[in-house]
Amino acid sequence: MKYVSIVDAKDRLADLVEFLHDDPHAEVYLTFNNKPVVKMTSVTEDLPPVEKPNPNRRRFGIAKGKFTFDDELFDALDADIKAM
Repeated sequence: MKYVSIVDAKDRLADLVEFLHDDPHAEVYLTFNNKPVVKMTSVTEDLPPVEKPNPNRRRFGIAKGKFTFDDELFDALDADIKAM
């Protein structure tokens, strides 16, 4: 069992993860104002691998430049707005 302040844990996260990896039964408690608030342990169950993000996912702006609009339509709208 190990107690580490959150401020120190921010700087030593890789060391804490390695500590937990080396000893699967170890526990690390992160403290805030000298009170434990987070318990870190090793994952002991067999989980599937983490999937990488799909680079082909839909993104905003994917249709940029694929559509054209008639400028006369917008000119007519502009004239209506100015007339108000």
